[in-house]
Amino acid sequence: MFSGVLDRYPDLVVVAAHGGGYLPTTIGRSDHAWRVRPEARGCTHPPSTYLRRLWFDSLTHDSAQLAELVRVAGTERVLLGSDYPFDMGTDDPVAAVRMAGLPDDVVQAILVDNAATMLPSLSIGFTKKLFT
Repeated sequence: MFSGVLDRYPDLVVVAAHGGGYLPTTIGRSDHAWRVRPEARGCTHPPSTYLRRLWFDSLTHDSAQLAELVRVAGTERVLLGSDYPFDMGTDDPVAAVRMAGLPDDVVQAILVDNAATMLPSLSIGFTKKLFT
């Protein structure tokens, strides 16, 4: 973000694995750096303005952290993540999202809708409604 790559390539699709790592939790610090450090001003706007252009996977291993990711990044920017086949994945990533205490519409977005939005070619036959 700080390099300005999102300014130069406005259609670039970026997926931040593992819930975006530290990024969503330190966005305030990133904005502060952008304001006070010249070397952090390679991007046109504060980093928080780019946050909702990124996609984040749901693999946080913590329900509260997943809920916070949804709050900070937006429901429409979180996708199902599994980390399969690595040992840092989760055995049932769908259950992890379902058990996070999120509203049904948010679960639907994470498990199905957002992937179809990010990759429109997937949306053909990929609009299963989990809740009625």
